[in-house]
Amino acid sequence: MRRRRARGAEAPTIVISDDGDSSAVEVVEAPTFSSTFPQSSSSRRDRAPRLAKRHRSATSAGSEWLLEDAAASLSQPEQAASASAAARPAQPEPPRPEQTAASSDALALNAAAEAQSPDRQSYLHIFDRILRTVLEGEAELFSDSERATLSAFSALDRHSRYLYTRIYMRKPAWIRVSSLKYGEPEVVEQSCRFLSARAPSSDEAFLQTEADIAACEDAVGLLAVPELRAVAKARGIKQVAGKTKEALTALLLKGAKQRTVTSFFQKNKEDSGKQRLGALAAEALRIAGPVIRLSPPVAELFERLHLVFFRMPVHLGDDNPMKFAVLASIGQLRFPSYTVARSAGLFASRDDVIQFKALCETGYEMGVLATSPAKKTEDHERGWGAYLAHRDRWTAHLEALCSAQSDAAKHSAGVTSSSEDAERKAVDYWRRHFTPGWALARIVERGAGFAATLKRYADERDVLESLLSQTTYRLGRRGDWYERLIMLHATHLRPKRARGDAQATDLAAQSLARAREVCIRALDDEHVNRVSLHAISRQLRAIEAKLGLGADQQLCHARFAPEWRQAPVRSEVGVRVRDAARRGPSVWVGDDGVPCSVEQLVLWRYRADGYTGVHAENAIATTLFSLLFWDIIFHPLPGVLDTEYQSRPLDMGSESFYFSRQALIEQRLDEIGAGSFADAIRDVYARESGAECVGVSWDLTCDQLLSVATCLGGKGLVAICRVLAAEYRLKKSGFPDLCLWNAEAGRVLFVEVKGPNDKLSDTQRDWLDILLASGIGAEVCLVREPSPLPPP
Repeated sequence: MRRRRARGAEAPTIVISDDGDSSAVEVVEAPTFSSTFPQSSSSRRDRAPRLAKRHRSATSAGSEWLLEDAAASLSQPEQAASASAAARPAQPEPPRPEQTAASSDALALNAAAEAQSPDRQSYLHIFDRILRTVLEGEAELFSDSERATLSAFSALDRHSRYLYTRIYMRKPAWIRVSSLKYGEPEVVEQSCRFLSARAPSSDEAFLQTEADIAACEDAVGLLAVPELRAVAKARGIKQVAGKTKEALTALLLKGAKQRTVTSFFQKNKEDSGKQRLGALAAEALRIAGPVIRLSPPVAELFERLHLVFFRMPVHLGDDNPMKFAVLASIGQLRFPSYTVARSAGLFASRDDVIQFKALCETGYEMGVLATSPAKKTEDHERGWGAYLAHRDRWTAHLEALCSAQSDAAKHSAGVTSSSEDAERKAVDYWRRHFTPGWALARIVERGAGFAATLKRYADERDVLESLLSQTTYRLGRRGDWYERLIMLHATHLRPKRARGDAQATDLAAQSLARAREVCIRALDDEHVNRVSLHAISRQLRAIEAKLGLGADQQLCHARFAPEWRQAPVRSEVGVRVRDAARRGPSVWVGDDGVPCSVEQLVLWRYRADGYTGVHAENAIATTLFSLLFWDIIFHPLPGVLDTEYQSRPLDMGSESFYFSRQALIEQRLDEIGAGSFADAIRDVYARESGAECVGVSWDLTCDQLLSVATCLGGKGLVAICRVLAAEYRLKKSGFPDLCLWNAEAGRVLFVEVKGPNDKLSDTQRDWLDILLASGIGAEVCLVREPSPLPPP
């Protein structure tokens, strides 16, 4: 027989007979969790001289105390404890099992490794900083028992905290201890022992062990494919070659659930099935060896801790700010220099934090379900069910909002508002982002999307009306809600007309009339953005045409948005590279014969007209805006710059960004309009080059930006920057693809490139309209393939 170690597993060994006989498969058991943590270290004392030599050569000043104590403890355990306590900084006694000489030996090795691994120091430094910052400023958001648990974590030894940090950063799942490569194996095993022991001051251990595994699926899921295949063969399951892990797991579970011949003679057949699953789980755990998982209650506590620190549910999605903080601490990223101004009382109470987190998680899950294809109705039904579970809560919340707004209106009657009041209201509006009501409104909005997909149009109408009935949350979305509500009344809820059916005709006219009323409501709503105003204005005219209203009966409104200006159109002909297997943007043959994108092809053509240019899309506009408004973007306001690991203020893209900085923004716009912008661009670029900042592309050189800014002039820059300052979320996209300039002539031209079958979006049309209205050159370039030659 030949002995083969399974990939990804160190403890178990799978033995397969040379003749391939499946009955000769042997699974060699790995040691249990407790056996990997020796209680006696006498067998390892002979390693002391060698270990002391290794860790002395790699030590640093900050870890000398740990290394010296570890070396001493190998020879004199009792003296080492008192010497270590005297040398270490004062801190509470860590709630962990008594440290043996072997564990000190391992910790000494790991301390030497940490001195040479800055990323280890960074993970732990940031995690500890988060804990310290929150407990110093917002400890009231946690209960006494939760604070005790956090204090117990702080009292753990350095590597145990580091190991927990690394496990916390991974996806929540059961993990084999043998797969953890976060230090010497002895250190990892001992740290797992510390973390899985319940602290005296805490109700929960930080880690769970294999003793806490309740589901057979979890135990079997720990095995690698070779191990699963070996277990399946040992159980007589055939044709396992080439099967995936999921398929092998399903086969094993199915086999364990099937009744055997002997089970027919057992009195309690249900217990027999449980016993078979239990035997399979025990076998899987014997192979896997020691396993651990984050204790769910403690993990949830740390998720809330990070939410309070970063001001966002960082455990949702892939962009975890903790990762960026680590990269910044080891020099891989650099954030701008600004004054961190953590805001007190951003979260009202512990209950608010818990509710806010739970609602954000529900909204995130609904967002994932919304990405499913429309044909997968079960996912959309689940999303709709999630909304229904919160509908009564939303209704009650609306009633409370209505009452509060009524009281506020009585107190503010006759009071004249000032610019300071507008700024205060903008800050107050932003703080609502951290309330359960804001997260609840997001759930309701997602519910409207599920109703649309499931064609529950009457339900969708009711949901949209409930959202539009309040002006407390998500004001920037009101234009989209109006557009959809108008379409519902004008199309989906309008009865089909039938010849000779007067009643159906009347009902259809009434539905169109309701759609027209919604259009008027939208035009009266000051929170509707200009892109939506254009769309609603078009909807209004189409509805009035269907109603047969003449020009004298059509609505005249001050906010009625006429059609966008039509940008000049230029046509170019190119040869497209055909590749049926290719996915993504089209590829064309460049003027030099090299395949390129359609934008690069157009750049070739404009160079012949004396232009220099780049394919930057939105980067030109957003980079110029960020450089010119750098100090205003990073102006300290409550609740927007709460950590040093931000590339933008938290309210960037919110409706409150402009109004909370209105005086500063208007003053800067005046300065730019007066021609004071070149030095600002040059200074900020030189000082902050490479820093992570919203909208900035450092691929653009300073000379390129100065050339574009000079050609635009103060007036052009003011037009672009004013739009971005007021509606950054909407206007950060849709800018023309190409930025072209002729420095000698002082001309700049923005070109939107469209290939075959491409159409301009409303955002692109709006940007072209803004540029043309400001006297800035803008046009559309249509690229087409050559017409086929007529047959001879």
